[in-house]
Amino acid sequence: MPLGFKCGIEIHQQLDTHKLFCSCTSVLREDDPQIIVRRRMRAVAGETGEIDRAAIQEVLKNREIVYQAYNDTNCLVELDEEPPHNINEEALTTVLKFCLLVKANIADNIQVMRKTVIDGSNTSGFQRTALVGYDGKISTSLGNIAITSVCIEEDAARKISENENELIYRVDRLGVPLIEITTDASILNPQHAKETAEKIGTILRTLEVKRGIGTIRQDVNVSIEGGARVEIKGCQELNLIPKILDYEIKRQEVLIAVREELNARGIKSEQLEENFIDLCENFKNTQCQIVREAIGKGEVCYGVKLKNFSGLLGNKFCGISKSKEPRLGKEISQYVKIGTKLKGLFHSDELPNYGIIKDEISGIRKILNCDKNDAFILISGDKEDVLRGLKIAVERAKMALYEVPEETRKATEEETYYMRPLPGASRMYPETDVCLIETDEKFIEKVRENLPESIDSKSERYASIVGKELANQLIHSKISNIFDKFAEKYKVKPSLIAGILLSTPKEIKKGYQTIFDMEENSGLCEEVIRHIEKGQISHSSVSEIFYYAKKEGKEINDVIKERNLGLATRTEILNIATEIMAKDKSIVTNRGKFKGMIMGKFKGRANIEDVEGVVNRLL
Repeated sequence: MPLGFKCGIEIHQQLDTHKLFCSCTSVLREDDPQIIVRRRMRAVAGETGEIDRAAIQEVLKNREIVYQAYNDTNCLVELDEEPPHNINEEALTTVLKFCLLVKANIADNIQVMRKTVIDGSNTSGFQRTALVGYDGKISTSLGNIAITSVCIEEDAARKISENENELIYRVDRLGVPLIEITTDASILNPQHAKETAEKIGTILRTLEVKRGIGTIRQDVNVSIEGGARVEIKGCQELNLIPKILDYEIKRQEVLIAVREELNARGIKSEQLEENFIDLCENFKNTQCQIVREAIGKGEVCYGVKLKNFSGLLGNKFCGISKSKEPRLGKEISQYVKIGTKLKGLFHSDELPNYGIIKDEISGIRKILNCDKNDAFILISGDKEDVLRGLKIAVERAKMALYEVPEETRKATEEETYYMRPLPGASRMYPETDVCLIETDEKFIEKVRENLPESIDSKSERYASIVGKELANQLIHSKISNIFDKFAEKYKVKPSLIAGILLSTPKEIKKGYQTIFDMEENSGLCEEVIRHIEKGQISHSSVSEIFYYAKKEGKEINDVIKERNLGLATRTEILNIATEIMAKDKSIVTNRGKFKGMIMGKFKGRANIEDVEGVVNRLL
């Protein structure tokens, strides 16, 4: 790991209750909404007297915000037309349970706060959040990780679509209770970050939380020596966390190297002038489609010189060859795209390319008065946007002289993208419409009495009934609660139940190239377990039964009957065994081969115990 590596995680998990400050359901809707509300955002000063810089950036986009709602599952609280109701006690109890499980201190008074939200995802312009616990800990393979805070808060509205003029949100998700868990920065490496998130997720799954895609989100905070704290949002898959952290480490290393080279070249901020020059004449016969179309529509193409930046915007300086690797030119482009309606820019380190030829590049350098050590940026499009984009580009270039900027970035599968500056402390202030909640010891003890089984205790229990390997898989899976239910309810070997729950989705994916979610299909699974208990099917037929029941929407009994997947009787097994012996009398000297041939004839429909019984009888 690079020197000074620091990493912490924030986990947001939806709770399985009604909404946090009203009694509306937490169900997401896909049908057409009945209510449409249109609003615009304004940036105002917080309690410190400062206006948050991230809020300023968002307001400058000047987009209308559209909120969609439903008559029967939304109310005036979600549309910010009515004060919030009392906090959801069921949700608060769930958060208190987590605090106790990680041995966190409980706040004496729970004060709901308003946290400014600048992306339009909350109708009020702020999110309600409250600190419930602090100074907890979890154990990992590399030592304990401190849980610095455990909060309860409301989820944001769901983004439906966006364009340069408007953002459309649906308020069905707005107000869904969240538990927010924040660790300290003692995570040691990217894989350790994944383990930490997985451990917290395992504890959460013992509580009353929602399940499925989108119900849990991981944000990571990371910095290295010489870099800056960057918040990366949206790491929904645990396996993405190490990849995203590796990318961010490399990105900060690139920016540090660029800064050191700029300092070595002796470049000063005042040398980066906002001298934006019209380049349309230079491109009157261009083959570059983007520039040609812009000029054809009466738009413009302007450029700006970056003094002594030659070679620092593209791939060559850091020895990067892949397009999805970090580089300064990409950073500048992302700032421009976020701050304007533009799709991007061109810079000298990536030219000639995109239809821009050498003669045009020579013309640009002459018009902008560039020498061989200078770089340039050019942008085409609406004049107002172009000039604002070039201003942003110069400002981001100046940042490269002094700092790796603190940012909020968005995670994708392979890299991260700039979203906005890291918000400051001026965006938090007390909520005046929700009463202060006092936590007395009697209430805490009542919560303590109903705590779920600890992970360590559950792990030991599983190991005693299914073995250590299956126990470890169950603990880290999403279906441990389903296993507990089935193991208690049905007289089927626990190891067989565990094997079906854990292995069947993999077998279906491999054999049928289909995703089968055991959690979503627990009803089907229970019926299959019931058939196994009654001796009606073999566990080896389970994958085929699941696949066709799900694909064709049929009852389990119908699939078994239509595809002849019922368990073979001892009489059927005896008949097949007798046929095999009649064809090859020498088979009686090889019990293993004999049993294998019988099992092969039934293609999974025979229990090995029944086959062994028949073979013993015949021999």
